[in-house]
Amino acid sequence: MVISTYQLNTVLRVYGNQLRQGRMSPHTNTGQTRSPDSVNITAGTRREAVIEKVVSGMMERIAGNGPQNPDEVTAFSQLEQEFGQSLILSRNSGNQFQFKAVSDNGSTAFDIPPETSNQLVDQLNTYLTDIVSQNMIA
Repeated sequence: MVISTYQLNTVLRVYGNQLRQGRMSPHTNTGQTRSPDSVNITAGTRREAVIEKVVSGMMERIAGNGPQNPDEVTAFSQLEQEFGQSLILSRNSGNQFQFKAVSDNGSTAFDIPPETSNQLVDQLNTYLTDIVSQNMIA
């Protein structure tokens, strides 16, 4: 099972909030002092989590309204050029990202096979991750 850094950060944030608010289950005190739980998140891990969150938001915006900002347009154009046809990103009934190809005259959109669509989603995610990573201040 793969656990993303974003999921780990969310769990740690909720756990920390519960500790601060005193909502954790009471433990019996046996006279031993407990050392406080702590987790150190490296700068690289934090950076990866931020990049993942930004890219996720960009994917959502592209699926909802098409590419809007210059970085989204760059990545999406690169993907269309690689695919050789205009594309549309949306969500299917299973709430998964799905690409559709647009006819040359722009009047018709048709489904792309799921395997190809998934590869395009992964490729767009890679392009966006590269762009966001390059734009982030170290």
